[in-house]
Amino acid sequence: MSVNISRKTLDRSHSSIDSLQNAIGKIKESDATRLRGEYQRLVEGLRDASAARATDIHLSNPVLPDEILEEAVPGNIRNAEHFVVFMRRFVEYLKTRLRVQNVVSETPQSFLFDCFKQVMIDKKPLRFCAERLRMLLQTLRLEDINHYSSLTLVANFATLVSTYSKGFNLLIEPYDDYSPTLYNPVLHFSCMDASIAIKPVFDRFQSVVITSGTLSPLDMYPKILGFQPVTMASFTMTLARPSICPMVVTRGNDQAAMSSKYESRDDTSVVRNYGNLLMELAAVIPDGLACFFPSYSYMESVIATWADQGIIAKIQRYKLIFVETQDAAETSVALDHYQKACCNGRGAILLSVARGKVSEGIDFDHQYGRAVVMFGIPYVYTQSRILKARLDYLRTHFHIRENDFLTFDAMRHAAQCVGRALRGKTDYGVMVFADKRFSRLDKRGKLPKWIQDHLKDSVTNLSVEEAVQCCKRFLRQMAQPFRQEDQLGLSLLTTDQVAQQEKKRVLTDSTAGGRVEPMEV
Repeated sequence: MSVNISRKTLDRSHSSIDSLQNAIGKIKESDATRLRGEYQRLVEGLRDASAARATDIHLSNPVLPDEILEEAVPGNIRNAEHFVVFMRRFVEYLKTRLRVQNVVSETPQSFLFDCFKQVMIDKKPLRFCAERLRMLLQTLRLEDINHYSSLTLVANFATLVSTYSKGFNLLIEPYDDYSPTLYNPVLHFSCMDASIAIKPVFDRFQSVVITSGTLSPLDMYPKILGFQPVTMASFTMTLARPSICPMVVTRGNDQAAMSSKYESRDDTSVVRNYGNLLMELAAVIPDGLACFFPSYSYMESVIATWADQGIIAKIQRYKLIFVETQDAAETSVALDHYQKACCNGRGAILLSVARGKVSEGIDFDHQYGRAVVMFGIPYVYTQSRILKARLDYLRTHFHIRENDFLTFDAMRHAAQCVGRALRGKTDYGVMVFADKRFSRLDKRGKLPKWIQDHLKDSVTNLSVEEAVQCCKRFLRQMAQPFRQEDQLGLSLLTTDQVAQQEKKRVLTDSTAGGRVEPMEV
């Protein structure tokens, strides 16, 4: 529910508005009844969207609250041509707001007041922009909908900023955090309260089950999502063999501590030990090896140092190296070649970033991820003004301390990264936490229970050589024959156990007086 609008976004929106105007002109000449039918529907209100929610065709979208669906669309944006003119005025207003030299922070109310004062745009028509644009695109039956993605983003922002007076922060920055010398103004409209997004789910359903392999610690989620849980439970995995081997590597073979904290990032001994760890693992671990860094900038600096130290050339003797970039197309190509190298026996290493595309959307099952290395703790960029605003909001409204939330967020992303290695009961993988801070109880205690159960004290303070020996022992054990029969009674139910469960179900249903349907075993 957060929106980022740059000058490029507004330029594309301006182009989309011109395209819409031309499309409306063509429709008026060839099929004017379509536009008249749309106008009549708008006079009656957004009944179709309201009916879709009532019949569970789709869940309630917090961008468009239920009360809006009960109203008629304002008269000044019902006509297609009038709506296009309205959006053009709003885009031009946003362009003037981006002409800043200093950081501007304000509330949604102050933004709406200035918008009305400068260009006489009222709050009410803004609330309908997202749905009005969607209906217009459907009416025009345009082929290239992606061409209007920037304008859709602006329309969503208009609806959000005019709908929610609390739980959001509006920030206009003249310079990007990653390019502080390049003038590139951006408008950030950020959701501070996650409960707004999940509220329609809680309102619609009487019982809601939230489950994931990385919901840890559990007590944080009721606070930030705004609900009172009936029950909370954390379960371990039912595995027939120890399929994961988590470990914490705290130091190199030279006994120099390893950490990605800001003070140590320029320490060449830390970067060298990270490189030696990766080289040693590449020599003993088969197939694919995925590595995650806290940020793109840190990953790029580490790779450059490895190249200068000759470590990259040594690693490539064992495996090919592929790197995730911020370009989605380049990353897709790298992933494709990485998977091919894992399948043909050459082996590969994928260097990627926590919070990136690879860490949250790609599964490294079986040969694609026999080991995952987490280089450092993936703390979010703490100098971000958006993060500071959110931390202040959480502290004021939910009484969550800044350090507690930052640690919770970092460990959640670390668990998501290393969890890529295990995607089924027949899968197995090594999980390496390469940072001395992971050995502290306040850090590893926030990892999911299924990881903590295998993270014994004996493997929480290892050197590079000790970690390699642990990997060898684990991989030797995993190389032993493993059949489906070995899982029966442990990770899979036997036929007798299924029959007993069925008898219990029949007995329970009979006692309750319900009709019992037989289940084939």
